[in-house]
Amino acid sequence: MLSFDISDRQINVVKGTNTGGKIRIDRSCQLTVEDDMINNGEIVNLSGVAQLITTTLKAEQMMDREAVISFSSSSIVFKELVVPRAKGEQLLTMVQNQMVHEMGITNEYSISYTVVGDAGEENPGALKVLATACPSSIVESYRKLFSIVGIRLRSVNICCNSITRIVLADQRNLEKMPLLVIQINKDFLGLTLFENGQMAFARYTPISEDDYASENYIIEAINENIFRMTQFNKARGGPGISNVILYGQIGDYIALSDALLQMDVQASILPVPNTITGFENFEFTDFANAIGALYRRNKLTERINLLEIDSKTGRSNAGLNSFLITAGISLVASLLVIFAITFIVGIRENSIREDIADVQAQITDANNRIVEASKYNLVYANLTNYNDKIKLASDSLNTMPIITKSTFDKLAAQATEAGGNVTYKTFTYNVSGSITIGDITLDSTNDPRAFVKVLVESNEYADVSYTGWSTDDETGKIKISSITLRLKGSEIEQEDAE
Repeated sequence: MLSFDISDRQINVVKGTNTGGKIRIDRSCQLTVEDDMINNGEIVNLSGVAQLITTTLKAEQMMDREAVISFSSSSIVFKELVVPRAKGEQLLTMVQNQMVHEMGITNEYSISYTVVGDAGEENPGALKVLATACPSSIVESYRKLFSIVGIRLRSVNICCNSITRIVLADQRNLEKMPLLVIQINKDFLGLTLFENGQMAFARYTPISEDDYASENYIIEAINENIFRMTQFNKARGGPGISNVILYGQIGDYIALSDALLQMDVQASILPVPNTITGFENFEFTDFANAIGALYRRNKLTERINLLEIDSKTGRSNAGLNSFLITAGISLVASLLVIFAITFIVGIRENSIREDIADVQAQITDANNRIVEASKYNLVYANLTNYNDKIKLASDSLNTMPIITKSTFDKLAAQATEAGGNVTYKTFTYNVSGSITIGDITLDSTNDPRAFVKVLVESNEYADVSYTGWSTDDETGKIKISSITLRLKGSEIEQEDAE
């Protein structure tokens, strides 16, 4: 099964399976989309996006027969409703009617919902639902796109529903309510608010550097939207937001975390639930929406598949039929053009045949001479190719980063230099020239950034990166998930550089 997370400038794709509630990811890829191909979630250049997807999937060996989609758009309307208790189609009909009545939504929108609980003592026997209204033209554009690509489309979901499955799959997040989860992108923010163990509200906000008088416009946009969501939570009787989970294009996590601390907001990076495996070869937070879409929905509380909803209302058939009729007309026109071209070419074919015979004789004579010369060229090419491979192997051996006992000794010394007691449980070496230490523990007196700073300033490594840190509630010690150190080249490589 393929899962697509689609935004205006980027498409994230994973290929995975859902077996017994466990998600296994096999492959992943990212597609960069050109301007004006996708507009606010809607595919406007069907052939261009279809070609991009088909070419990339074939190159990445990720072709599959079925797919699911997650997407976001500022055109989506979110509304919390109180409706009489019902089930199935009756509940869907009541939600759709109430959205039409309260929000002025027309039948050009696809309306879905998630039940978030009982309406409370003030409305006995009623349900509280979070309803969404999405322009049906967006859903139809995905239906047409995957019809061209030749992949069966199983579901079309809004991103907030996909990320909800990952957030609620981690029991630790239930203790952080109210909790705000933010997807970060240089072009937009996706915000999903959770209250009492359920999604309470979601919004998609386009952002631009031109809208903020600061180089750190993303941090400003995050602060502004956290403030708005905090006011929304307090207006509903909540205590305000003190916990935020980040995912997507996070960038400088330390700077972002420090900025949020000034708002008394504790930030953390979206953790990987233990129900997901196979994510080791790519950045999990970039593909979280696509992975979340692979979870199966709760049929008792969710009607979130916009594809299914449009099918129930009969809207999808009409749209698809119109598309097929248009495609049929285009096909007939193309055939007529081809027939005309074939007729014209046939007229000139006879006059060209005699010239072809003369040229063919000359080509045969030239080919005979080429065969003789190619024997010597082949020997020369093989020797040249062998020489290039030997040189490449020699250069690779001379410049390969190596790991010795001194590497361990230097790392231990750097841990001591950082101050306090620094320990780690796992040590992994990658032949590409990097080492990863995992499950790192620092004394509570330590600043985790001090340890990272020592590693950076040691000038022992070409690059240092880490996944963020947290505090152990029981021991008070600092925890860092992992630090990756890319080694510099061997001494031979360094001498050549000098």
